[in-house]
Parts: sequence; C-alpha cells; structure tokens
Amino acid sequence: MLPIGAPGTIPAAVDAGTPTDEARAGCSRGAAREFAICDAALALLAEVGYDRMSMDAVAARAHASKATIYRHWPGKRELVLDAVRSRVADIVEPPDTGSLRGDIITTLRVMADGIGGQDAALMAGVLRAMRSTPDLADCVRNQVLERKRYIGRLLVERAVARGELPPDADADVWHEVAPALMFFRILVTDDPVDDAFLTHVADDVLVPLLVRSGQAIALQEKK
Repeated sequence: MLPIGAPGTIPAAVDAGTPTDEARAGCSRGAAREFAICDAALALLAEVGYDRMSMDAVAARAHASKATIYRHWPGKRELVLDAVRSRVADIVEPPDTGSLRGDIITTLRVMADGIGGQDAALMAGVLRAMRSTPDLADCVRNQVLERKRYIGRLLVERAVARGELPPDADADVWHEVAPALMFFRILVTDDPVDDAFLTHVADDVLVPLLVRSGQAIALQEKK
C-alpha cells in the first residue's frame, strides 16, 4: 500500500512514488519505454482489473509493439509485478516536527494525499488482483507493506528518544491502525480528510494506543 500508504503522488519527505519527469528525462530511451509500458499496465489494472487486462491492451496504451513488451516480460503476471515494483521507491525519513503528535499528523496528511490521489483506483485494482495472483500478493506484502513499517518504527524511535513514549512502545500499532483508518475514510466513507479528522486520529487513537502499548508490555514484564 497498498500502502499501502499506498503508491501514488507522495512528497519525497515520506515516499518517492512514481519516478518524476526529471528522472525519466535522464533515463535511456529503453528505460523510458519500460516506464511507459509499466504505467500503461497499471492504468489498465486500475480501469479493468487484472483478469480483464491484456498484453494487447497494454501495447496499445503504451504505443509500443507487443514484440517490445515480450522482449522484457514473458507474460502479464511478470509485467504487473514489475509495474508494481516500479512504484515502490526507497522510503526516506518522514518529517521530523519535533513531537510525536506533529509527526503523526504530518505523515497522515501525506498518506491522505497519496491514497486520495490518482492512484486510488490502482490500489483497489491491485488489492483485487492479489486474491488471484499469489506472486503479486507476495510482492505487495514484501516490497510495499513491509517497507511502510519503517515509518512507524522511525516515528516511535523518535518519540522514545524525546521521552514521549515508553521504551517498549509497539511500533506495529502504527502499521496496523493508521492505514486502516485512512483507507476506510478515503475509499469507503469518502468523508473529508481534514485537520479535524487528522487531529482526532492522532490525539484520540494513535498516541493513546502507542502509549498504552508500551505500558502494557512494561506491566507484563513486572509480573
């Protein structure tokens, strides 16, 4: 995620997302062609789903010959896997605002921009395809979801260093709760992701859960 925060138009402060026009301009002609083919595959995945997309349709959307596509990918499964991987860039540090609350709100806002952007339909298409394509499911879990755990770990590590959280605070709280809340808000209820909602999630859900997770572990260790 997908977000997984999910791929999408996400500022470099959290996730690089799709290669920029500048990055593509510096690529070789062959690499630029591969980017275009991957983009076409993802667009069709979002529009018609994995089962209905075809290599012929990808070739037409990318203005490429089927021979060019088959030189790089033996079939649809391999192409979709590479296309998903092309949207997963190395995650850099999320913004450090000086407080856990500020870090959470800022990071959630960036997640909302990505989930609510042009890739929302793509995320839904990938999730559907994961049910019938084990390799794609493994790719998403290992290369997308697992990388997103880094954000939660870093937010918690910073908060522990500041003395805002107990040393044993469970970083998985972020990974398990934050994406679910954001996905439901944006993709299901379609309610606004405004400052009031982000503040509610930070103050009433995530910060209390993170604090309690550390306290619960400390109590268990004392018994």
